[in-house]
Amino acid sequence: MFKEALHRAFDDMFEHLGQEVQFQPRGASPVNIIAVVKQPENPYGLGDSQMVNEVAEVTTKSRNITPKIGDFIVVDNRKYKIYEEPLLDASTYMWKFRAVLMKDR
Repeated sequence: MFKEALHRAFDDMFEHLGQEVQFQPRGASPVNIIAVVKQPENPYGLGDSQMVNEVAEVTTKSRNITPKIGDFIVVDNRKYKIYEEPLLDASTYMWKFRAVLMKDR
């Protein structure tokens, strides 16, 4: 019963905070999914200059996809590449991963 309540809470989160994005697995057809995407800009110093590395933090339902390093996600015409191992949350209901901006489409 607790697990069902938890899944309902997660579904509510995706309904209110999620957006439609395109998941592009390597060697397979793209799929539209609902994901919660945070796109902060992380400035960091390099000598006297400052650079911006844009990393998206993505959360999506585990039943939708099985992401891997090297797969892509397209958010608002911006293409991101998954660069670290995606992790399932403790409930195994959601994937969480980070992807770095490759280019604007």
